[in-house]
Amino acid sequence: MGNIVLLDELTINQIAAGEVLDRPVNAVKELVENSIDAGAKHIIIEIQSGGKGLIKVTDDGSGIKKDDIFISMERHATSKIRKVEDLENTYSMGFRGEALASIVAVSKMTMITKTAEDELGSKVTAAGGEILSVEEVSCNTGTSIAVRELFFNTPVRYKFLKQDFTEFRYIREWVEKAALANLTIAFQLMNEGKTVFSSNGNGKIQDMVYSLYGKQIQENIENIDFQEEDIKITGVVGNTLLADKTRKNQIIFLNKRSIKDNIIESAADQAFNASIGIGKKGFFIINIEMPAHEYDVNVHPTKNEVRFKDESKIYKAVYSAIKTALLSKDFLEDQSQEQFENKNNYIRNEFGFLTNHFGNRKDAYSEKIKSDIELIQREKDRQIEYKFVGILFKTYIIIELDSQMYLMDQHAAHERILYEQIRANYKDHLKNHSQMTLIPELIHLTHKEYEFVIQHLEMFQNIGFDLEPFGDNTMKVSGFPDIEYRKKINNREMFLDVLDEMTGNVKSNFKTVEERFIATVACKAAVKAGMDLTAAEVDTLIQRLLKLQNPYTCPHGRPTTIKFNKEEILNLS
Repeated sequence: MGNIVLLDELTINQIAAGEVLDRPVNAVKELVENSIDAGAKHIIIEIQSGGKGLIKVTDDGSGIKKDDIFISMERHATSKIRKVEDLENTYSMGFRGEALASIVAVSKMTMITKTAEDELGSKVTAAGGEILSVEEVSCNTGTSIAVRELFFNTPVRYKFLKQDFTEFRYIREWVEKAALANLTIAFQLMNEGKTVFSSNGNGKIQDMVYSLYGKQIQENIENIDFQEEDIKITGVVGNTLLADKTRKNQIIFLNKRSIKDNIIESAADQAFNASIGIGKKGFFIINIEMPAHEYDVNVHPTKNEVRFKDESKIYKAVYSAIKTALLSKDFLEDQSQEQFENKNNYIRNEFGFLTNHFGNRKDAYSEKIKSDIELIQREKDRQIEYKFVGILFKTYIIIELDSQMYLMDQHAAHERILYEQIRANYKDHLKNHSQMTLIPELIHLTHKEYEFVIQHLEMFQNIGFDLEPFGDNTMKVSGFPDIEYRKKINNREMFLDVLDEMTGNVKSNFKTVEERFIATVACKAAVKAGMDLTAAEVDTLIQRLLKLQNPYTCPHGRPTTIKFNKEEILNLS
């Protein structure tokens, strides 16, 4: 007799449950997603003992028909698809038909359900994979499922669960995400009989952000509402104040399904580039709506991983959506809409600039953009009318415009201007942007600094440094980048400061080195806090900054300007 046998149904279901359920939050996810698929407008989740004692999900959805009750608890029983081709047109949260069967296999479950067509509902009791009883009951339209003693018959799995408050924290985090994705559904989460989270289902993401994150976060976000071809992206994006070192505040939904995706995260990083500071991650909550045939969600039982058919298309859309939101602020109240008419071209230019090697000008798309728009200026000859008030602490330029007061950080402002200028020169290989010295300087470097310059010699030359090796760890520098206020900057010190910054944190990725190098040169070459500026220099700084498409932050994320209205100032007294 052979050694291979067919497993019994209960064993199969318990093994399948291990793929779908490894802790209470997975059971909550499966039940709530079924409620969403059923068209529920109100969902109540009740938890006891971190979900080990009780998980109860009640909804006002369509309910389950009497004839479907028994089969609904079988594996691979689903109303969502009929054949494999249907996966390409499936927008429901579930479709595998494993959720109820997996939950029943490892718990004691009671389900009460009724459709609008039925006068009476059905109450089903099941445990350990078996249906124990079915009876008619009076109930509201919808479904209520109570799961008790989760993993009662799989003690090994139960042993690895964490303490109740930790398991509940996982549940709460997931429910809050579900509420963010489904803004028109009212959620109520109860723990040990007390409501700990609720949403009103009014469809307003700003209200949801306020409820989850508080007023300070809500005041520092911009709405995202972007459409490109068959991709629509909505949500919110945070400004530089909300940037963090981790991705904990980056939430991605695909057709309201929570996912993690490296392509989308990379696109977001590029969109935030030079706006929130090097090494930081931006705050965003986005929902991507796109045809189901454009991606495959049938990758893992948890459905939080996807594969896109056209990765470059989704990359470009996410980048453009976030970048558009970041540049949507009204920087000065008197600006008309015409000043933003080139924003989309600017964003496309930036996209081509960041996703192609800076020196590659053979790309047809980039060539078209180059002929369409200047990188830096909104309106080449436009003058900003303002009242100059003064300079505070030799650092903050104060101007008045239309009952608004602006504090402009002279270093951050100049840094942003130089960053755009240097990057434009670098990108297009513009010549004659070096200021030659009367006598070349010989600058002795450490071995590490010398090796860095040799390795990135072309990069230095493209920025505007006219230099060549002179032997014995020495560089001969005949010219420095031609920038404003160069008489206020010690070129030698600036060159050494740039090298010190770059060699202290060398990245392996050359593209990252290029971006960081440009930002570092802009920072070290910019006027510093405490430097005296003439009235003419102040005016030049203001005019140049306010003509940028992105005047809001320096490349490292510091705000260039802070605005106060008249009422805010009066309230200080």
